[in-house]
Amino acid sequence: MLVVEADDRMRRFIGKALGDVVVDARNGPRALTLLATGLPFDVVVLGCVPFGKRPDHAACVHLVRRVFQLCPWLPIVVLSDARPPGRLMAQVLASGVHDCLPRKVTVASLARSIARVARRHGTRPPGAGSVATVKRIFAFLEQHVGEIVGLHDLAAMAQMSRSHFSRTFHAVAGMSLRHYVRDLRLKRAQELLVASRLSLTSVAVESGFYDLPHFDKAFRQRLGMSPQQFRSRH
Repeated sequence: MLVVEADDRMRRFIGKALGDVVVDARNGPRALTLLATGLPFDVVVLGCVPFGKRPDHAACVHLVRRVFQLCPWLPIVVLSDARPPGRLMAQVLASGVHDCLPRKVTVASLARSIARVARRHGTRPPGAGSVATVKRIFAFLEQHVGEIVGLHDLAAMAQMSRSHFSRTFHAVAGMSLRHYVRDLRLKRAQELLVASRLSLTSVAVESGFYDLPHFDKAFRQRLGMSPQQFRSRH
């Protein structure tokens, strides 16, 4: 397990909570160097650490995305007291983050989170060919986030059967195609909620949701609040 945390006391706390083989990295560049070696990590625990001159919150988002670019199959657990609540999680959707916990998390809560999201120990990472193929699908989905793209079409792009593509996508992305597309749409929706004055219905349609109730339900389930509440807080 890779722990990225600048604070010495917090690193010791995380090591105690995990009670397993832990590799420490004090900063983002060191973490990226370790990941590039190909060491078989099962999970990344990432504290919001400074990265260059970026503010803490922006640095965390930047580092999460860099980790996902290198190893999209690795689940990430973020420890952050970023304010306002919910914004950080919204910004790192579809970037490998499986949980976002407060820095004052208890040992039991952190251990439960790790046990729930970590890859099974000893699981081999996906092959380079599969990773390259799925990364091309990532780029395509990002460009067409507001459109309905079927499994058949994506499998054809990857030159795989639908069942093989589904398994390959899950192995590389760490989640199913359906959940990844949902997160991409929610990520787009939160950007529109913050940066535009579009109605909630228009935000839903622009983000690829087929109606407002569907959008509202997905938003609440993933981010713990309604789209209207999110907009009012940000």
